Amino acid sequence: MGLRSGAAYLEGLRDGRSLYINGERVDDVTAHPAFRGVLTTLAGLYDAQRDPEFADVLTVRDEASGETHSTTLLKARTHDDVRARLRCDRLRTELTYGMMGRLPDFMNAYLLDVESSLAHVGKHEEAARMGAYLARLRREDLAVTHTLVDPQSDRSTQDAPPEAVRIVERREDGIVIRGARLLSTLAPVADEVFVGPYVPRRPGQEDYALVCTLPLDAPGLKIVCRQAYDRGDGLFDTPLSGRFDEGDAILVFDDVFVPEDRVVVAGDLDAYNNVVRNAVGYGPLQGAARSTSKLKFLAGLATVAARTTGRASSPRYQEELGEVMGLLNVAEGILDGAAVDLGRRIGERRDPGSALRGHGCPGEESRVGIAALTFFFPHAIARAVEVLRLVAGSGAIVMTEGELRHEEIGHLVEKYVHGPEVGAERRLQVMRMVWDMTCSPFAARQALYERYYTGDPVVGRVLFFNAPKTREAEALAERLLGAAPGNGPAPDAP
Repeated sequence: MGLRSGAAYLEGLRDGRSLYINGERVDDVTAHPAFRGVLTTLAGLYDAQRDPEFADVLTVRDEASGETHSTTLLKARTHDDVRARLRCDRLRTELTYGMMGRLPDFMNAYLLDVESSLAHVGKHEEAARMGAYLARLRREDLAVTHTLVDPQSDRSTQDAPPEAVRIVERREDGIVIRGARLLSTLAPVADEVFVGPYVPRRPGQEDYALVCTLPLDAPGLKIVCRQAYDRGDGLFDTPLSGRFDEGDAILVFDDVFVPEDRVVVAGDLDAYNNVVRNAVGYGPLQGAARSTSKLKFLAGLATVAARTTGRASSPRYQEELGEVMGLLNVAEGILDGAAVDLGRRIGERRDPGSALRGHGCPGEESRVGIAALTFFFPHAIARAVEVLRLVAGSGAIVMTEGELRHEEIGHLVEKYVHGPEVGAERRLQVMRMVWDMTCSPFAARQALYERYYTGDPVVGRVLFFNAPKTREAEALAERLLGAAPGNGPAPDAP
């Protein structure tokens, strides 16, 4: 098939999937108003791949097959490959303003990480299965989502609850699975789903140690969506909700058959628990690019809002905006660092002897991208949103486009709802976007999503505490504690 057009992407979604939203069964997701905005956005991304203006960044020619595919599926082998991926990640996330955390880009990177992790721990058969699936994605240009998290029926334990997806029957040609998974972002408008790991499984939970892929129209699979935030209010009043509400859903597997060629792991606890533990870092690079684009958009919108209200001339607000610009500069550096980190790790796995060792070099490998996604970006983005609220103030509470266009009161809105050297329409347009970014249901979901983008932040902190880097830092302090009084500490090789 090669690169799909936006029209081909939309046609592929007319598959009769079992999808439910706002209390109704949806027969055709492409015709439902709740998904019209995000589908337009995603179809535009597919068309951008075929646009001469963007094609050299968004696509790449596979040397082995001679076919062209999305750069998001490029398996990097060289520094130039990593830079090509970075350019693509930046462009695609800037085209969507960092608003969509689960673009198909994310899963393409995630699946490359799954393949790299399985190969690194010696699970070569499972890695080959993932490699075959990635080759299919390159040929067919599919949009894939994931479902990872067990139902929240009992969060007092890490064990899989009985409601979680599990294997209930094994056949010669595949397996039958039953249960539920959340939180599947993009599921309503994706082609396929990756059923993968989130928390480790323990002995006795082999039937829950499952990794597989499925089309979202698989018999017995039901997509139960949260309430839509795109309520059809128009792009003037809801410019973000109306374009980027990617949707979240619980997936219910009601005795779904998974063919053998779509099964990656089925009961192997060691393979399951290592699916993402040793990832090379494609996913964190994409995530850092998306977060940087979002921070850049927020910095820009806050500046536009400050100029619209006249606050941009005040040192008080320049200070707040300057802080956000400083955070953006740090984010750009982190993004470059994540790319360097990915390239280094790829090189070390290809040639273990290439790792830098000795004085002046880290003793333990860094995790720039995932650390930034866990610790830096949630705070930076939340701070940028807070500054946006501050510079807009109560001005974000405004009437809609309907009042501006109303034949009886439109002229009054024009007269009284303007800014300094800014007409009423422009001021309303800016403030409606500020509202959609700070106070709407879409905004509330964005805030929650950023906080939990990499999972439970408490779990993330504990994992970093128990990582080898902690011991390296501790050893540095111990070196000085053990130094003789009056003598300078002699540096030890890591």
